[in-house]
Amino acid sequence: MNRKKTVVICMVVMLLAVSGVVNAAHRTLQRGMRGKDVRELQENLVMLGEPIMIDGIFGPSTKRAVVKFQRKAGLPVDGVVGSETWSELKKSVSFDEYTVRKGDSLYEIARDFDIPVKVIRNANNLENTVIHPGNELIIPKTGMGGGLDTDFYNIISYRIKRGDTLETLAQRYHTTVHRIKAVNNLNSNRLRAGQKIKVPKLMLDLSGSSRGSGQVNSDKFVWPVDGKISSNYGWRMHPILNEKKFHGGIDIAVPSGTAVKAAKAGRVLSSGWIKGFGRIVTIDHGNGVVTSYAHNSRLLVDAGERVQRGQVICRSGNSGLSTGPHLDFRVLVNSKPVNPLEYLR
Repeated sequence: MNRKKTVVICMVVMLLAVSGVVNAAHRTLQRGMRGKDVRELQENLVMLGEPIMIDGIFGPSTKRAVVKFQRKAGLPVDGVVGSETWSELKKSVSFDEYTVRKGDSLYEIARDFDIPVKVIRNANNLENTVIHPGNELIIPKTGMGGGLDTDFYNIISYRIKRGDTLETLAQRYHTTVHRIKAVNNLNSNRLRAGQKIKVPKLMLDLSGSSRGSGQVNSDKFVWPVDGKISSNYGWRMHPILNEKKFHGGIDIAVPSGTAVKAAKAGRVLSSGWIKGFGRIVTIDHGNGVVTSYAHNSRLLVDAGERVQRGQVICRSGNSGLSTGPHLDFRVLVNSKPVNPLEYLR
């Protein structure tokens, strides 16, 4: 397996080199700089899960994402993108590595990485789906779902106009060229006027949220509403889509119009409508912690407003993709969902 893995890695790197991805000359980037290469840097960081704006401006959020990547990759942590950081970044967005653990199955691994089983088999030259603890697998990221149809992305239809490019569309809809190409199975950047494509539009911008450890002090969160949990955090059979999906929060069954309270003091990031979530409020509590309150009938706060713990911020409802009146409550740490019950009293 190790020899196969080495061969696959070499093939991936060779392909990237041929396409000019790894060996292309990049200028050294740092905070304050602008340009297409900054956009390229931001696209790669977004592909790795960083919720930053792709605007071609190397601002503080981009620097934080670079520092996070450098720390994780074992590079010198200075927030400056030199040749070494570029090289590691390109390799990171090309493939991932996974060591099989006891009890793993190829189907579960494929599900967790949001990638077809056949893609993993082809990348690792597997004759069947049998794997063993200790096996090291290559997970090609070009085949991964990448959250294209996740909660905070709205897939819209768009007809190409004269002068449109993938780069301008990515900038307009706060997404990446990679995401647009992946959802449309495009092999090149060529577009033609009149062509109809799908664009994954980012509906919830978390680029301005805080970053931190996610820890809270003794002043923990309060429950936003009093009610019975009708759906827990984790994998579940979606009640409407009738397919297995990961639920990134908890559903609390309450009558429509119930007062929904801020779980903790903070700054309102957004207050509006998001497809699937309906009327939703998000609050940044500092130290990387954000909460969201969805499916409401009425919103009572505006973006940028400061709210106190226990303050009524909206009224529960049944808006969006919902089977009945309830509150979908979520906690995100550095933009990643965690179990809300770890934060509630």
